[in-house]
Amino acid sequence: MENTSNYGLKRWDPEDRILVEEFNDNWDKIDTALKSNADGVAALQTALASCGNCQIGISTYTGTGTRGEEYPTVITFPKMPTVFFVRGRGTFFAAQGGASEGSLIVYDSGSAQIQDALLSWSGNQLSIVSSNNAKYQLNTDNSLYWVLALYQMDA
Repeated sequence: MENTSNYGLKRWDPEDRILVEEFNDNWDKIDTALKSNADGVAALQTALASCGNCQIGISTYTGTGTRGEEYPTVITFPKMPTVFFVRGRGTFFAAQGGASEGSLIVYDSGSAQIQDALLSWSGNQLSIVSSNNAKYQLNTDNSLYWVLALYQMDA
């Protein structure tokens, strides 16, 4: 008689006589392993439920240097974010999804300016426009921008 490699269950050869004790021992091992797996799944489900309802999305884009009404900076999200952040060279932006304005921080040479930026939405697509300059529109030429969005799982 041999044992299985994972759980040590008895394996009989065709000519072996099956003994009730060994047979029941196999069922006890199977039952214990299944119960352990079920307890592990339940513990993971409990832990997952306490992790909140947030999904994170990260994307990037490279600025083109354009600005103004004719050349808005457009960011398309897979769905409406709860909140999002954009970080580029000398800029940081934060807003709620669907909001008409957000907070823009522009910094250069050790000083920072904080201002509200006006936003417009078309579904999950955000448009940012500034007549000031491309940096205020999150579109500095050849600057890499990182977009971090938080989404509700049930939304």
